Amino acid sequence: MLSVFTYQVLRLLRDKILLLWVVAFPVILSCLFMAMFSSLDESYQATPLNLGVVQDDAYHAATGLDATVRTVSQEGERHLLNPTPYATADQAQEAARKGDTVGYLDVEDGSPVLHVTQEANTGSKGNTVMVLRAVLDSYTQTRAEYEVLATAGAQAGPPDTDSVLTQRAQVTSSTVKPQVRYYFSLMAFACGMGTAVAMTAVQGVTATSSHLGTRLTLAGLPRWRILVGTLAAAWVCVLVCLLVAFAFIRLVVGVDFGPHMLLCLVAIGVSSLLSCAAGALLGTSRQMNTGIISGISCLLSLFTGLYGSGAQKLADAVEYNVPLLAQANPLWQSAHSFYGLLYYDSLAPFARNCAVMVGMTCLFLGLALVRMRRMSHEHL
Repeated sequence: MLSVFTYQVLRLLRDKILLLWVVAFPVILSCLFMAMFSSLDESYQATPLNLGVVQDDAYHAATGLDATVRTVSQEGERHLLNPTPYATADQAQEAARKGDTVGYLDVEDGSPVLHVTQEANTGSKGNTVMVLRAVLDSYTQTRAEYEVLATAGAQAGPPDTDSVLTQRAQVTSSTVKPQVRYYFSLMAFACGMGTAVAMTAVQGVTATSSHLGTRLTLAGLPRWRILVGTLAAAWVCVLVCLLVAFAFIRLVVGVDFGPHMLLCLVAIGVSSLLSCAAGALLGTSRQMNTGIISGISCLLSLFTGLYGSGAQKLADAVEYNVPLLAQANPLWQSAHSFYGLLYYDSLAPFARNCAVMVGMTCLFLGLALVRMRRMSHEHL
């Protein structure tokens, strides 16, 4: 059996399918993702605005507004604007027309109103405008709550300027970026393409597929040793290739797979075993080829969100409305095994996904053995 294993490993390593789909394709696509997402974080960063502030009597009468403006004018994560004081709204408007500022902040009817030019609503400045409007809305709401409490006779102090600022809530053990989902789907797709490797290996030792398979069937070596050695070789080759792709995504692209990165290797091992079992089943059919396998993998990857936000919305809709159908997708299970390590504070979801994939592996291997037993000598 060792000789069969060694021969099959050497044969599969010379196969272009293995090198192209299981190694090269994930690496190339991850490079494209890295180029696409390289400026994503920068595009969402707030750029401080040169903004005029009308400091008239209405401005000073607005309790806590000046403290709020000073807070968002300080250097750091809360730096949203570089204020320029003006005595009247007309002076602030004139400065905005000249281009000295991109707008101005004025108090009208007791509430702060933000006036900005068209230039301020584009690019990274537009992000700052949206954040600044949220800050002012929060300030207005907080001040109104204090006024209601004061009217009701409750003892309340001035509005807390820190409470009107947006803050980032960290609900996972590590910072999760939205583009990580694409890499999870990419790893699942690579596992799906590993099915083609196992299919090719099994077809090579099947009596009805080739003259070599016929000779191996009639050889004195027990049939189970040939099949076990062939499947073991396919699994090892797929596993090594997936580990290479995973190392590239983690070390070169810099994707954070969470604090349980070593368990990601377990997920890859189980996923590759599942893909080989599916390849063994499909390899019992002479009509099956690499093109069909790639088509199936591409279709199943649609429901893991590999193809963009539209595919992600479709995958979420299927998962929400027909959860059993989504969970029957082997690539969905593979991708969500990585989710279980990153998005949850318990390993239960990860263990559940791995258990389902092991169950699918046993099912596919059982069906493959039944199919192979029917390929008796009289059909040669």
